[in-house]
Amino acid sequence: MGNRPPETEGSLEHFFAGEFAHSLDEKGRLAIPAKFRPRFKEGAVVTRWLGECLAIFPAGEWEAMQAEIRKRPRTDRTVNDFVHFVVSGAHETEPDAQGRIVVPSHLRAFAGLSGEAQVIGATRWLEVWEPARWRARLAEVEGSIGESIANLGI
Repeated sequence: MGNRPPETEGSLEHFFAGEFAHSLDEKGRLAIPAKFRPRFKEGAVVTRWLGECLAIFPAGEWEAMQAEIRKRPRTDRTVNDFVHFVVSGAHETEPDAQGRIVVPSHLRAFAGLSGEAQVIGATRWLEVWEPARWRARLAEVEGSIGESIANLGI
């Protein structure tokens, strides 16, 4: 995964997990869950993500992903789709003293965020969901999770 040393890959401090109920304030700021704030000391990138949610990447993880994209041919349609959807919406930000990041209005509109939000640990990044969309996503996954886990060999 990225450029991390192999001995840190399975360490709990090196991946994001869990669900956290948060809210956005009137300025569009969202608090990063306290236990994850140290991972964002060098900054964060928030952008569109799959399922009408947002992704928040630690600066190093974002750079590692961009390095992988730069290795691929510029004419690759999948790369271009990724750039158009994810990279074009990206917003670099730094957490403030309270651990909040600014989520720009175009990203809040994309994800349907107006007040409440579910922050989800997604292993190497965080996802931010409008709560009703998150519940719908969980319901969708619940019906097929058994088969998916079997296919993963878990």
